[in-house]
Amino acid sequence: MEKRKVEKLKLGIAIPTYNRLEKLKVLLNSIDKQIFSKNLDLSLFISNIASTDGTSEFLEEEVQKRYNLKVYNRPEDQTIKPNIFYLNKIISSDIEWVWFMGDDDKLSEKNSLQKVYECLKENNINDLEFFCACEKRRSRNTSKVFIDKVFNLCNKFGYHEMLGWISSIILKKQTFQKVFDDISQSITTQYQNFDDAITSAYPHSASILKYTHDKNGLFYDFGLVETQDKLQTIETQKRWEEENMLWRYFHVIDDIENLINQKILEPNSLNLTFFRYHAYFLWDHLIFLTFKRLPQYIRSRSDINDINNHIQILSNNLCRLLKAENFLKNVNDRKDLTLKVTMCINYLQVYVSNNFSEEIRTNLFDSLTNVIAIPNFPSQICLE
Repeated sequence: MEKRKVEKLKLGIAIPTYNRLEKLKVLLNSIDKQIFSKNLDLSLFISNIASTDGTSEFLEEEVQKRYNLKVYNRPEDQTIKPNIFYLNKIISSDIEWVWFMGDDDKLSEKNSLQKVYECLKENNINDLEFFCACEKRRSRNTSKVFIDKVFNLCNKFGYHEMLGWISSIILKKQTFQKVFDDISQSITTQYQNFDDAITSAYPHSASILKYTHDKNGLFYDFGLVETQDKLQTIETQKRWEEENMLWRYFHVIDDIENLINQKILEPNSLNLTFFRYHAYFLWDHLIFLTFKRLPQYIRSRSDINDINNHIQILSNNLCRLLKAENFLKNVNDRKDLTLKVTMCINYLQVYVSNNFSEEIRTNLFDSLTNVIAIPNFPSQICLE
C-alpha cells in the first residue's frame, strides 16, 4: 500500500446535542485540554435543534468565544429531520477528516488528537476512508495499527466494534457527508404494524459499510475516547425506551440483509465474530434482554392486548434473527444459531400457552438466560 506524506491535517469534530448541557461542557473541556501539533487544524461543529435545558443560550455564547466553532442552533422539529441532518450541512468544505462525537462522551487522553494526527500522518495510504478510535475500556493500549478493507476489519474485530459506537468513528469528510445524508432522509423508530421494517439501532453502521466496504480502513488500538458515564443513566434509559432501541437492535439483521441484496456483501461470507456485541454475540445479547424483561412486562400490564402485541413483536424479531443463518460462513455456526433461536421461539410458545406460568419461567427462561449470560469474549477487544 502506497503511503503519501502528510504534514498539515484539517480535522473536524462533529457533535449532535440534545438536552445534555452539562455533559456537552465536559466534552468541550476535554477537547480544550488537548495538546497537539500546530500542523493539526481543528474545527468544532455542533448541531442543536430541540434542546430546552439552556444548551441554545450556551452555544450562542460559545460561538462568540471560539474562533473554530460553527453551530446550527435553531429549534427545528426533530420528527421531520434528525439532528445529524443539520449537523451535516455546517461542516466546512476544507475539512479533510470528521470525528463523529456523542455529546455524553469525552476524549480520554490529553494527546488523543495528537495520536490521531500522528497515526494518520504515518499511515496515509491510498483509499483510506475510515479510522476507528478505540474506546478506552475496550482497548488493550498496544498502539498497534491494523489496516485492511473496512469489511475485513468488521469481519475480524466485529461490525459493532468497528462501526457501532459513534464516538469511535472518524471518516473522510466526503464519506461522512454521504453516510449521514443517506441515513437522515428517513428514520422510523416505532412500529405501526407487527411486520414493519423500522430503522435499526445502527443505521450509520450499515451506511458506512455500504460506502467503505471495499475501501481501506484503520483500527488503532489505543484508548482515545470514553463514555462519561460507566453505566447507563436513568436519562439515557428513558431515551432508549422513547426511541424503541431494544426492538431496533433486532433490525440490524435487516441492514445486513439489505447489504447482501445490494451486492455489497456476499451471502454466507461473515465470520461469527462479525456479530460480536461487547462480550457477547448480538443475538445472545438480545435474547437475554428480552427474555429477562418479559415476565416483568407481563406482570406490569393489565391490558391483554398490550401483552399480545408485545409477544407478537418478540416472536417476529426472534424469527428475524434466524435470517442470520444466511449470513454466516461456517456451517457449524449456522447450525448452532438456528438451534439456539429455534429453541427460544419454542420456549416462548410454551410460556404463552401455559398462561405465563412461573414454573415455566423458572425452568425454561431462567435456565436459558443463565447460560446466555456467560460471556463469549473478554471485555477488551480481541487483537488476534
